Amino acid sequence: MTETQNNPNPDHQRPHAAEEHHHHHHDHEHHHHEHEHVHHHHHHHREEYQAYLEHRKKKRRRIIRAKILKVAAILFVIISFFVIGMALFAPGLLQSLTSKETDLGNGVFGAQSTNKHIRLDYNGIDVSHHQGLIDWDRVALDTCVQFVYIKATEGSDLVDEYYTQNVAGVRKAKIPFGSYHYLTSKSSVQDQFRNFYGIVDRRIQVLAPVIDIEQEGVAGWTREEIQTNLALMIKLIEEHYHCSPIIYSYARFYNEMLAPRFNSYRLFLAHYNMRQPVVAGAGTHNIWQHSDQGVVDGIETPVDLDVYAEGTSLKDLLISSKY
Repeated sequence: MTETQNNPNPDHQRPHAAEEHHHHHHDHEHHHHEHEHVHHHHHHHREEYQAYLEHRKKKRRRIIRAKILKVAAILFVIISFFVIGMALFAPGLLQSLTSKETDLGNGVFGAQSTNKHIRLDYNGIDVSHHQGLIDWDRVALDTCVQFVYIKATEGSDLVDEYYTQNVAGVRKAKIPFGSYHYLTSKSSVQDQFRNFYGIVDRRIQVLAPVIDIEQEGVAGWTREEIQTNLALMIKLIEEHYHCSPIIYSYARFYNEMLAPRFNSYRLFLAHYNMRQPVVAGAGTHNIWQHSDQGVVDGIETPVDLDVYAEGTSLKDLLISSKY
């Protein structure tokens, strides 16, 4: 009896346990459902973000494309105005910039650069014993060779060993020619002039004589002595040849030692550079020797190539207007 009283209904709690279990199960299901809902919400949010990024990228690309097109349009307008301006105000320059064709004569056109130095253009050549024996008849077939300068003398006693032969050949080939003297500091100008005058016959010269004055030749003379001696040589040539000589020199040496005193004379300047020589003191040159590596048919060694400056032609080099 005592036992029955202490535990009158041992099974009394069981329905509660089952109910609790059921309640937990229901709770778990509810939590699981809630988790699924959150997960689905996150997934949906990420898709929205990706779409937003894609939209931004497209927008940025559109802005960049629009900027590029704007810049291209501005450049096109600028270039168009430039070309129209050139066509109106400087048609010759426009043609020289755009045309790669060069008239080589006889209806032949060569696709070459417009830079005279790059394309080794020339209007004339100058030669000495360094060129050896020259076939002047073959040289005469070169339509670029409009004139030739031949070395005659150097100092007071040197006569170029090929001078007489070259003069005979060039006259026979009917190429206009002139003679040059290489001035040195080793002897007096009077003696040097006598050497030149003894070999260079004025009556057969087509072009005015040239005085070749270079740093190596006149080494030892001061700037003042160089100018005084050149002035004397010019005076002697003017008296005996009845014309003003042409002065040949390297552009740098001329500018340092002779400019501007001799700027009124015709200048024949060597300048192996892409750009034509610039004369100090607002002077101008007449002939530019732009290369010493020319290839001319009839001459077996490299030869100096000479080109007229703008505004100079063969008539400006003649010894006499009667010729």
